[in-house]
Amino acid sequence: MTSARIIAATLLACLGSAHAQPADDQMREPYQMVRSLQMLQDQIARGDLDAHNSQPALLKRLGENFLKADAAVWKEPRNSRAAVTFLLSGGSPQVVASLRSRNVLNIDEAIVDGAIAYVEGRTDEAKSKFANIKPRSLPAALGAEIALVQSALVAQDDLKVAIALLDEVRLMMPGTLVEEAALRREIFIVGQDDDFDKFEALAVRYFRRYRHSIYAGNFRQRFALSVARFSFVQRPDRFPRLVAVLDHLDRASQRALYLLIARTALVRGKTEMTVLAADRVFALSDDDSAERVRARLYRAAARVATSAHSTAIAELEQIDKAKLSERDVELQTAALAIGLNVRKALPEAKARSDGSSEAKTAMRPRIDFSRSLAAVDRAQKLLDASQEQLKEKTR
Repeated sequence: MTSARIIAATLLACLGSAHAQPADDQMREPYQMVRSLQMLQDQIARGDLDAHNSQPALLKRLGENFLKADAAVWKEPRNSRAAVTFLLSGGSPQVVASLRSRNVLNIDEAIVDGAIAYVEGRTDEAKSKFANIKPRSLPAALGAEIALVQSALVAQDDLKVAIALLDEVRLMMPGTLVEEAALRREIFIVGQDDDFDKFEALAVRYFRRYRHSIYAGNFRQRFALSVARFSFVQRPDRFPRLVAVLDHLDRASQRALYLLIARTALVRGKTEMTVLAADRVFALSDDDSAERVRARLYRAAARVATSAHSTAIAELEQIDKAKLSERDVELQTAALAIGLNVRKALPEAKARSDGSSEAKTAMRPRIDFSRSLAAVDRAQKLLDASQEQLKEKTR
């Protein structure tokens, strides 16, 4: 079935009233409506923009139908579980809170209260309510959603527990948007836990299965930021393994990601990673492409405080500012300021040299960052602002 037909079928399943004739009841059970929602969301994981755009209207209509449903409908445990799944899948907390206040839901109150608390941002209460809930004791659709929430609630305190919970999510709901979300989260948590082997395996799985996901662009941005930050990828011997991970992407995606890695690494002072990533862009791009211009900028900027600073300065000066974005012009300005300070420092140190160990130490470049600090700071703020705008929405 095409995504368009799935969307149409999903919406049609929700058109009727919960008070319709018995012959139509099968199409209007809440648990079946939520199954339709999950079908739609699985299309989002496959990159269907129409499905993504249809989701808000569908969630709104489901909420309206839930509020209209007779109390007897919620005696069926599958329907009560569906209400919580709906909430944790992006549904309105007001809808579920209304059902909760009417005392019609046939489900553990701790699950309902925990879900409402989590969606409303009351994390301490949510953690308390979910403390004794075992996701594996519940049907997979709801259990996986709760495990996903539990992992988010414990991630700051216990990385190992968060990872174990996300493993459970992936086992319970393979091939779904729920697994896609679990993979995106777990990749960064195992990175913080310094587990490169698992980071590598999960990243390969994500890029193989979900490279076309609506959320993949956001994931690639965060992935680049993380790669530049995690200690395990700063080792040169591991860069080929990172290359092997990214080889699962098309060349355009690889170039975009290596540029993100190079720029992020540069701003964070990881110059070796910058050069390695920029070199990959050179290998994947055409001579006069805008991507190669950016790679030249990042690679030269990474070398301005090294023994190759003169060559780096010359290369930076040759790059046409008109071909750069505003934030890359900031980096170019900062890099040139640093390089010129290095050039100035070397002859001054050499003039003071008398062959002693102290003099040899003095000959090392003493870089004055005062001129470039403002530009570096502006560049970092631009990067942070970009990251903030790309923060993942609720899913």
